[in-house]
Amino acid sequence: MKLNAASEMIPVTWPEFSNLHPFVPTNQTEGYQQIFKELEAYLSEITGFEACSLQPNSGLQGEYTLSADDQSLS
Repeated sequence: MKLNAASEMIPVTWPEFSNLHPFVPTNQTEGYQQIFKELEAYLSEITGFEACSLQPNSGLQGEYTLSADDQSLS
């Protein structure tokens, strides 16, 4: 079982991050998109990899990501 440190979970409690509806229109998520793109760029630079993914690998978050992705393809 993977355990996250309490300090890593603090941002999840912030209303600015935690209250985004899963089906919000894309044009209303530009701030989130910028944060994700910058984080991916930083992680790629730090690790030396050409690219990286922030997609969760397993658990409920992974299942939700997969189901959300499947809906967008249909």
